[in-house]
Amino acid sequence: MVAGRLFLWSAACDEWVSCPPDEITWLDRGILSDNEDLTLHRAPRCAGLRYVHHRWELFSRDATYQVYLAPDNAGAPLRAEAVRRTARHVLPTAPESYEARPVVLDQGLWVVSVADWVLRLRLDMAAAADVDAAAPDGDREKVTVANETVRRGAAGAIRKDAVPRVRGYFERNATARLSMAYYYQEFILGISTPQTVPMLDVVIALNLSGEGAVSDYKKLLQGFIWSERGHARDLTGFLLTNRLLTPADLNEARLTADRNERDGVCEAARQRLRYRPKGK
Repeated sequence: MVAGRLFLWSAACDEWVSCPPDEITWLDRGILSDNEDLTLHRAPRCAGLRYVHHRWELFSRDATYQVYLAPDNAGAPLRAEAVRRTARHVLPTAPESYEARPVVLDQGLWVVSVADWVLRLRLDMAAAADVDAAAPDGDREKVTVANETVRRGAAGAIRKDAVPRVRGYFERNATARLSMAYYYQEFILGISTPQTVPMLDVVIALNLSGEGAVSDYKKLLQGFIWSERGHARDLTGFLLTNRLLTPADLNEARLTADRNERDGVCEAARQRLRYRPKGK
């Protein structure tokens, strides 16, 4: 059982159709237009819905159209213009080869618009206690670890504005966000017994200023979150539990690293890091 059940309104079936949590529901030309609109993309180059980190999210890899998400006001006509006018979230066209940052869906009724097409969504949330009790052993362990991290952090004086401060910092400093996503990639992917990526590998992959850059980011983030020192081990859980790092961030970080490798940036960074100027 998952934290919420997501449904799409099917005009063909005249009923709500459930989205499976273990696979992506692609909002492709088939679902949106019954394959009538050939300007719409097919998977995986379109928008989609997926269940990650115990939440449903809307994401987009569409390089042609923006994706609009608006509350579904009862009785409002399903017109793309109305959705664009009342949109609460707008996913921009995706940069080449990776997706725009996703939007976490809240409980309730929503409408999604791509080009001139509109689709209704409904997210029914389950109680948090039910989720923890019904989760598979592996998922329950992850939830327990994440919740325990938050509880320890609460006892350790988490700042009231910690989440918006970190989110604002990541929005202003993409390099820091990508560095932390690359560093914690095994945790983001949910790999069993995850390990952090060696800091020097992160520095080379993302062409950071020096060997201490990742450590500096970690210290800065801890200062944003806790009013006392000594929470290095809690940082990962806080960032993931509060969705401050997501698979989309990791995807962007990996693509940046791949591009740097192709363009010779990584090799230049390796040479730079080997260089040790002699003291005068």
